[in-house]
Amino acid sequence: MIARALPVLASLLPLLALPASAQEQVLDPAAVRHRLYSPGGRLEVSFSAGLPVHSFLTAHYNLGGSFAYNVLDTVAVEARAGYALSRHTGLARSISESFLDREDKKVTDELEDLWQMNLHGVVGARWAPIYGKLSLLTEDTAHFQAYLWGGAGLASLWRESVIQCTRVVDRDLGICDDRTEPLDRATATESYWLRETRVAPVVSAAVGLRFFLTGNQALRVELRDWIFRDQYRVNVLREDWEAGRSTGELAAEPGFTHLVQFDLGYTFFF
Repeated sequence: MIARALPVLASLLPLLALPASAQEQVLDPAAVRHRLYSPGGRLEVSFSAGLPVHSFLTAHYNLGGSFAYNVLDTVAVEARAGYALSRHTGLARSISESFLDREDKKVTDELEDLWQMNLHGVVGARWAPIYGKLSLLTEDTAHFQAYLWGGAGLASLWRESVIQCTRVVDRDLGICDDRTEPLDRATATESYWLRETRVAPVVSAAVGLRFFLTGNQALRVELRDWIFRDQYRVNVLREDWEAGRSTGELAAEPGFTHLVQFDLGYTFFF
């Protein structure tokens, strides 16, 4: 079923923008009028895993679950919670190692979009205006709903600088941690890169499809964006941070970080 669902996701998402009359011309009218599967009035529990669509300085791999109530066949309220496994990308590590030997960098700005998300929870609503069915290469028919999702909540964030090192172990090699093997980052036992944590509001929006496997189960594929306000310092004095003193000031307009992921989930109806 997964192999059938993925190729049609991109082609079906533009249908959300069509008016109702145009939707019925594209989809099977009988499928729209006569639903084989009607989630309205039912509870559902879902589990999902998310992979990054685009990674710049950080990469996130999200594991989550959700609980929803379908108020109508087309409208549901949902609470989602999860934990993201996050890391610096190779680009971020390369920047950190090359920056330490730049003696000419006396004043600099921290990099944007370095905050990593861990625990998070949001509450939102799902609107599924399109119900249809597809015959995909075989005689089997796939019944689906296309939906939009939006909500907000809180996220636990942490940030490890790739510029501010409070204890340089080896400037020539760009090492800011204790390692048993100088050239092997994986053997580091303690890092001296500046680390910060905070809890911040987060907004999430998604567009997706769910394919009904039975009356009690469905496969869900979606493109989801996690959005939170960035935060970083500018005019940071190297002499001060390497001496352990506070330096720089928060950027006045830091903008927003977008973590865009492709989610694959499984839903159980009750």
